[in-house]
Amino acid sequence: MSAPAGWYDDGSGRQRGWDGERWTESFAPEPGSPAPAGQSPSPEGSGYTSPPADLREPAGRVAPVLGLSGLGLAVLGTVLACIPATFLFGVVVLIASFVVSVIGLFTRNAAKWPSIVAMILSVTGGVIGTIVTLIIVAASIAGPSLTPPAEPAPSAPETSSPPADTASERPSPEEISIGVEQLALAGGMTAESYPPDFFLCMGQYFYDSELSDEALQSTAAGQDIVDAERDVAIEVSTEAALSCDP
Repeated sequence: MSAPAGWYDDGSGRQRGWDGERWTESFAPEPGSPAPAGQSPSPEGSGYTSPPADLREPAGRVAPVLGLSGLGLAVLGTVLACIPATFLFGVVVLIASFVVSVIGLFTRNAAKWPSIVAMILSVTGGVIGTIVTLIIVAASIAGPSLTPPAEPAPSAPETSSPPADTASERPSPEEISIGVEQLALAGGMTAESYPPDFFLCMGQYFYDSELSDEALQSTAAGQDIVDAERDVAIEVSTEAALSCDP
């Protein structure tokens, strides 16, 4: 649809000449100013008016609402993903942030940087949250504290020692997995926080490690390793958590 020739507001606040097909380079003089030489007051003698909607130039930039929303969700999702109890919910929030940011990236006349930053943060936040959660899981399995407990009195019995008839036997991966799960749950985790067969994989990893039979018997009994092998147990727990939950 084409409007008749005349002076129209081109969207900038000034009246501009329209020849019936396209905008001209002529602008109407301001009220009270004489018309420039060689320029008629109106292409067809028509009065000043506003052009039809299809003749107006595009509006200015709009606020990047979707980009800023995606950025906020990315920050929230990163925080939640770093907490084991809310890790899965944090991942969902990060996915929502990425989707919203992609939509905001294609919004016309809106700044693109919030969407780009949100997309980068949503991916980075997922990686950081996964690493932090796995480290916390490994630490909770190895024991709630890295400080070794005080040595018991010489007269006190060694309550954490396995029975004499099994002291030299290495527990099976299944037995170790039961103790690992008990330690993890005692550290505040929930069974739903782990993938299927996670603890069985951890038990096999412990079984194949260089930990002694006595240390593995303590783990199978759901007890922390508090002797000289504690540092080795922490290292094995971290490697096992990363391997069993890639």
